[in-house]
Parts: sequence; C-alpha cells; structure tokens
Amino acid sequence: MKLTTPPRRENRLVQLQTVLPGPDRKRHASEYRFRLTYRNHHTDEAGCVSVWEVAGGRLPYQIAVERVGAGQLVWHCSCADAVYRGDDGTHRCKHVAGLLDCLDTLTVSARAA
Repeated sequence: MKLTTPPRRENRLVQLQTVLPGPDRKRHASEYRFRLTYRNHHTDEAGCVSVWEVAGGRLPYQIAVERVGAGQLVWHCSCADAVYRGDDGTHRCKHVAGLLDCLDTLTVSARAA
C-alpha cells in the first residue's frame, strides 16, 4: 500500500464581515459581507486583480480591483453610488471604503502577530 500526502491547500481569505451604514433612509447600522470570488495569481501584471461579492444591503453588488500600471490599483463597485458619482478617484462608495478598512485591519493584525 502506498501512502500519499494530500495536496497542500494554501490559506485563502474567503469572507469578511463588517458593519456599515445601512440602505435605509436613517442609515441604521447593517452587517455587510464581502466574499472573494476571483483572485489573479499573477501579481505583477496589469488587469483584474480580484473580484468581491458584496451582500447585506438592498441588492448584491460586486467590487473589482484593477491594476493599471506601476502598482496602482483602481477600485470599481457596481452600486448606484459608485456608478453615478463616477470612478474619478475622488469618491469611494461605502462598499469599497468598508472593504478597504477590513483589509487594512487584517494587514495591521498580521504585522502585529
């Protein structure tokens, strides 16, 4: 009998959760979930870096992260706020801001460990 070791699975971030202002008029705090659905393993190429599904608001949304060159990342969200206010770089919708806050918290926690 030959014993084989199972293939190693890399640790993957699957889902993040945070509380953001909700979709109602009074903007009551609501739980939002961000699920990583695609990640490009080629870290130095221009193009799509990752895609996240956003759940918890009125509708499901999608966030795409694009590398445009020289390591610069551009964040795109499919929510109405991002679509109507544009991707000019001066405005971030609450979904992108919430995801960035979660990722910053993870980065700080990883450095401290």
